[in-house]
Amino acid sequence: MKLDDRKKKILASVVEDYIESAEPVGSKTLVEKNHLDYSSATIRNDMKVLEDEGYLEQPHISAGRVPSTKGYRYYVDNLMKEKKLSMVDINYIDNTINGFGDTDTIFEQVADVVSKVLSTPAVITKNTSDTVENIKVVKISEKLLLIVLLSKNGTVKDCIAKLTDEVEDAVIDEMTNVLNQNLTGTPFSELHTALNKIIEEELETFSTILNDIVNSIRYEFSKNVKKLNSGVETILQNPEFEDVEKVKNFMNIITTKEIVDTVLKKSEDNNLSIVIGSENKEILLNEYSVISLDIEKDNKSLGKISVIGPKRMNYAKTISTLKYIGEKLNNKNKEKGENSEEGK
Repeated sequence: MKLDDRKKKILASVVEDYIESAEPVGSKTLVEKNHLDYSSATIRNDMKVLEDEGYLEQPHISAGRVPSTKGYRYYVDNLMKEKKLSMVDINYIDNTINGFGDTDTIFEQVADVVSKVLSTPAVITKNTSDTVENIKVVKISEKLLLIVLLSKNGTVKDCIAKLTDEVEDAVIDEMTNVLNQNLTGTPFSELHTALNKIIEEELETFSTILNDIVNSIRYEFSKNVKKLNSGVETILQNPEFEDVEKVKNFMNIITTKEIVDTVLKKSEDNNLSIVIGSENKEILLNEYSVISLDIEKDNKSLGKISVIGPKRMNYAKTISTLKYIGEKLNNKNKEKGENSEEGK
């Protein structure tokens, strides 16, 4: 059914009121709060039609309505107005994200912004198509080495290798050459396989020293593929999490790698992706929405940032915030106040 202008206005009002209040919305509330130029009876009839068509749901017989997944989707695609960020938010973003440092540092800044501005957790996924450009091995002591990996996109990863045996400087230089010859140009996603190949071909020459180095690199790249920020504590204060079981369910979602992978798979080919409720393939996410944005710096892909929260999230502000972060990192912001308004 094609929605007429009145039903569109009523649906938008229900979605926005529910996002703000977390309470089912009735016809009387819409008249009083939104100053709609329709009678309560007309609004009530249209809300019933919107419910029959699947855009609204009624949690209890005597209660008002809440948006369904279909209702949120229609709102986001057709009715949602662009949200201009407040100067407070813009100043915080500009002062927190300076664009300097390696990928880990930048993502830490982005996670902090999402936590403060949106009060929600963010999952960070690094770009695994980035490749190794150079490896340096520095001797710290007789049995301690520092391994530094520089990527094509400017990411710097370092780790410490604790050796079983002492190693001479000449061996370190030779080993560094071997690592560079075999790993330069290797995508991070294929690093594990490349390291196994080096072990097979070179272990006899370099004994257990090479094995110690490879294991350290493996461990470093197994960490922080997904990064969760401190927004968890704030989001759990929302009414959706008054039930302890729902808290457990949400914590399970955002800390389980397999679930996170499923969440992000649907958005992996999109610059901006909005997946709402039952659109998620993972059944545990039927009551949540995921908004993801590709993050670039100087036109180089760093990875993806995804915000996970209840379906009753502030879609307009979340999207505007992620877009502003993305534009800032890719040097596309023209003027600080261009996307702003005073206050919230």
